[in-house]
Amino acid sequence: MNAALELGQWERQRNGFVQLLGLRLESVEPGAVRMRLPCAPHVLNGAGMIHGGAIVSLCDAAFWAALASVYGTEQPTATAALSCSFLRPAVPPHDLLADAVVLKRGQRIVYGEVRVTSDGMFVAHATLSFVNTPLADTTQRGPRL
Repeated sequence: MNAALELGQWERQRNGFVQLLGLRLESVEPGAVRMRLPCAPHVLNGAGMIHGGAIVSLCDAAFWAALASVYGTEQPTATAALSCSFLRPAVPPHDLLADAVVLKRGQRIVYGEVRVTSDGMFVAHATLSFVNTPLADTTQRGPRL
């Protein structure tokens, strides 16, 4: 099995979109992580609140990190389903904290949840399914649509 995700590794390997959002991994345990989305002007919507798309991206990245803490960072994976419920506005100046947990560890399908808080208040809840893909499957092209 590949090496599990570590805090320093996340900082070294963050991709462009994650860097753009400013996501920071704060803690990692097997199957659970905490990630921060700093409140900044580039993540606000027209009403001055944190954009729902930024919150969903936080959930997606946090769950990937939780999955990588179990299966390793080299495991090819893809988001299969993500449902996010927004419970209250996320207003400045508070950062968002996402606590992601792997609830079911399958060989192919991994299921879990992310709870997002701002200033101690519950602002969003997401459920996610990711697909672990054999490396051979990632090099094959599907049918053209």
